[in-house]
Amino acid sequence: MGWTSGSLRAPPAGYANVSIQEDMILTKRTTLSLCQFLDLFSQDVIHILFEKHNIRTRGYSQLEISWALPKADKIAVEALIDEIVATNGDLRNRVSPRYRFDERWEDFCKCMLLDGFKIKEKEVLRLEPVIEVIHPLEDDLTKEIELSSLASSDKIIQHIKLSAESFRKSTPDFNACLSHARIALETIVRDIACSHAFEITQDSKAWGKSLSHIKTVDFVTNKEEHAISSVYTFVSEGAHIPVGFTEEEFVRFGRNLAMAVCYFIIKKFNG
Repeated sequence: MGWTSGSLRAPPAGYANVSIQEDMILTKRTTLSLCQFLDLFSQDVIHILFEKHNIRTRGYSQLEISWALPKADKIAVEALIDEIVATNGDLRNRVSPRYRFDERWEDFCKCMLLDGFKIKEKEVLRLEPVIEVIHPLEDDLTKEIELSSLASSDKIIQHIKLSAESFRKSTPDFNACLSHARIALETIVRDIACSHAFEITQDSKAWGKSLSHIKTVDFVTNKEEHAISSVYTFVSEGAHIPVGFTEEEFVRFGRNLAMAVCYFIIKKFNG
């Protein structure tokens, strides 16, 4: 990442100890959450922040900021986030009533967490090793689903969004988060099975039947079928939370696994 060692320090035990010379990859959701957070402040405050970090914008409305941030240099955005995290006490005092700050700050922190970054004690900690990518996996997944010919593409995208929203609630619904992620995965598999002449009947409506069918028609290998099935089981209700994980950490990890498998399947289908 582009942050100095003073802004992104080595994570404590339980967090990934990785190089900080990698770009931070943020989803569209997190970028928009940052725009909503910045909208709490006067144009003067935003202007100084943007000038300080060399971020160019035509104006300071939420819409104009949402155009500026994705085009800005990643290191500049990282530095902006670093300052926001380090000075959130001062920024909170600029907002009245305070609950408006608290609600937007909580949403931004949860969006960052979904992207693999934990805001803790005025620092940003990376939760997992870096995989070199240009775009966030979840954004790429959504694009691939939109490009596909799957009958339930809108439904799948909606479940992905509901999964994230369940995680971000003021009182998170972790069961719903994993449930929606699981439904997205099983719906992709069912639609692909149907595109390969699979007929869903009362006897064949179980998700495993669809998965077995796409293996039978050689869409996936035996190993790939096992991997998909294992992830589905991992994120199913009643899954045991491993020692060393908080429920929040486990759910985020499980959701990310499900999104990665969804991306693998849909990418293969579109290819």
